Amino acid sequence: MLRELHIENFALIQDLTVMFGDGLNILTGETGAGKSIIIDALNQVLGDRASAEMVRTGDTKAVISAVLEVNEQAAQRLRELGLGDQEDTVILQREIYNTGKSQARINGRPVNVSVMKELGSLLVEIHGQHEHQALLDESSHLDLVDAFGGQEVLAVREEYRQVWTELNRYQQELAGLHGDQRERERLLDLLQYQVDEIEAAALREDEEEQLAAEHKLLLNARKLVEICRHSYHALYEQDDGGSVVEIIARITNELNAFRDLDTALEQSCTQLEESLYALEDVARQLRNFAEAFAFNPQRLAEVEQRLDLINNLKRKYADTIPGILAWQREKMAEIEAIKNSEARHAQLLQLIDEARARAGQLAEKLSILRQKAGAELAAAIEAELAYLHMPNTRFQVDNSFSEDEQGLPVGGKLLKAHGAGVDNMRFLLSPNPGEPLKPLSRIASGGELSRIMLAILNVLARLRPAATMVFDEIDAGIGGRAAQAVAEKLASVSERCQVICVSHLPQITSMADNHLYIYKEVEGGRTVTRVVRLDMEGRVRELARMLGGAEVTDATLRHAREMLSLASKIKI
Repeated sequence: MLRELHIENFALIQDLTVMFGDGLNILTGETGAGKSIIIDALNQVLGDRASAEMVRTGDTKAVISAVLEVNEQAAQRLRELGLGDQEDTVILQREIYNTGKSQARINGRPVNVSVMKELGSLLVEIHGQHEHQALLDESSHLDLVDAFGGQEVLAVREEYRQVWTELNRYQQELAGLHGDQRERERLLDLLQYQVDEIEAAALREDEEEQLAAEHKLLLNARKLVEICRHSYHALYEQDDGGSVVEIIARITNELNAFRDLDTALEQSCTQLEESLYALEDVARQLRNFAEAFAFNPQRLAEVEQRLDLINNLKRKYADTIPGILAWQREKMAEIEAIKNSEARHAQLLQLIDEARARAGQLAEKLSILRQKAGAELAAAIEAELAYLHMPNTRFQVDNSFSEDEQGLPVGGKLLKAHGAGVDNMRFLLSPNPGEPLKPLSRIASGGELSRIMLAILNVLARLRPAATMVFDEIDAGIGGRAAQAVAEKLASVSERCQVICVSHLPQITSMADNHLYIYKEVEGGRTVTRVVRLDMEGRVRELARMLGGAEVTDATLRHAREMLSLASKIKI
């Protein structure tokens, strides 16, 4: 229940605290005093959209705080969110800045507005002109019938939703397979040709580097052999003792006779001997290479042909041999997937048929349950309307279907389906005998719609978790006996939950358990809104004003006291 609402710098309100009690709380006051502003402020701490225009002129931000008692469902959600610091109450706060930004807090901790809205819906329901329009929206009627049908309907609806989701998933997968049969065959032929081309090449990952080195060697073969032979001759076989090996050998022999005379000579002789051995090895290696290597034009052609093949594959598939082989593996997997898709295609067709059949069975079961719930809901609303002085009103929950060749099999027909079944439900009303049933939006006057709204809400109230219901001008367009009936119904609802109601009718106001009077006054050159909880004498005078207008007379005062006395007897 809403216990306290504190408002700062919001519209005409500078600083205002409103205390609410159990039962029926009625807000009255002159037109423009700020009654609806208080409801607007409450909407903000329940997560409604904020705007910069809400901030009082000249101030930088508005602050609205609400203290509410929590029910078990709200307490559980607070625990899940890690916000349940207090056992019995929760504090919702909204700061709205003149820049258009806002900040939501629950128990002092910042939260997303969506979290505040979710929690607020578990605690308070606000019904005003916007909600009247929602009642006229036929897309909401199916949900209202399901809510009235209770757990049995909701369980079948959830089971249907799961099958419907599964059916859509199968259909999307089927659409995502590789096109039709002819397209799959063309793609399969192309991929197989490309994979076979790479397979036939028998590539090795390090092959290109080896071939490039061999190609370079073969291109330079003649010149290289000539250089090796000439170098061997110069090192080892130069005529007249002029080879490098012979010269170094002679120098080494001559110095060896004197190597013991000086350590420097000893070192030089050693180095010359080592050089001589090295040169002899080099000479032999050059000779062996020249003798063993023979230029082969055929091999050069083979290497060049192989490199051309590799370059051709690189142009088609990837920049490197490892890349080409990876591409081949990928396409082999795709080929396998296409081949498997044939089997998957057939499997999906079977799964879709089974899911459609199952969804059709559940849709038919759900429709039967809704027909029953709709009839019971209509009877309950007609009873409420009769109490609200609309005794000849007929209310009906109409259910229609559309045939569709691609729809679900239900009752021997193919019916167009959606995520909640095949039903298209709407509320029909005939307010007067002899008139045909028509949609609410086409026949309901403002007064009738207010009573219809109250009747529906009263029927559905036991299904909702909120412990506080707020009615903003529920009495629009009604008067006389109808107003008295609405007043008594609001009092009846307030026995089950806290009710907060903005009203202009004395019949409704007389039923209040807590009467809050809203008024304006000028302070410091600015208009501000005030609120006061009226005592019995204050209630008498306010009722007299509502009965007689600007002039309060002894007659209106007596009438006001009589209304309050009658109301107290009705409420016992």
